[in-house]
Amino acid sequence: MKSGDLRHRITLQSPSHSRDEYQQMVPTWTDEATVWAAIEWGSGRRYVEASQLNAEIKGVVRIRYRSDVQPTWRISYDGRYFQILSIANVMERGRELQLNCKEFQD
Repeated sequence: MKSGDLRHRITLQSPSHSRDEYQQMVPTWTDEATVWAAIEWGSGRRYVEASQLNAEIKGVVRIRYRSDVQPTWRISYDGRYFQILSIANVMERGRELQLNCKEFQD
């Protein structure tokens, strides 16, 4: 991976929970790391669910290798959020992670 390809600054976030004023558990997201990434969008589709038109965009986010990234995490980039679908250690060399992601848009 060339360092020049890593031109997007993303934040990796993990899920956590906190309590609201009624002591109910509320899901929240905790920033784990801010890293440089290469983002490549592949395909998109539109679909109807619950009588509502939605759009889904899939792509690949490549970052330098980190051993702590989990598939339950999400990516925050420029006010948008991406669900991590799978994580691949490219060529099993411990140098690059390929995060297959999707973004939902209403």
